[in-house]
Amino acid sequence: MKSLRSTVLSVLARHLEHPEPTLHLWTDLERDLDVTPLEVVLEALEIEAIEKVDLHVAALVGARTVAELLNAFTSEVERARLARGDLDVA
Repeated sequence: MKSLRSTVLSVLARHLEHPEPTLHLWTDLERDLDVTPLEVVLEALEIEAIEKVDLHVAALVGARTVAELLNAFTSEVERARLARGDLDVA
């Protein structure tokens, strides 16, 4: 099973047509990758489909770096899983 971090990085790389190994945590989304809020929403839709959850997109669009976006997605997916009642505790 793929980790959430790997899933998010994979979606981001595929969406941006950017090689995943070049997506560093400190990379600025807007300045370095030209990521717009609309693109974050599109990525969120893909993550929702993969993870089968409903995300609050407003919690994601303020991310400035790859690390912040990764953390925002992780928090939102975990929140959505809790709301759904099936968070895996390991």
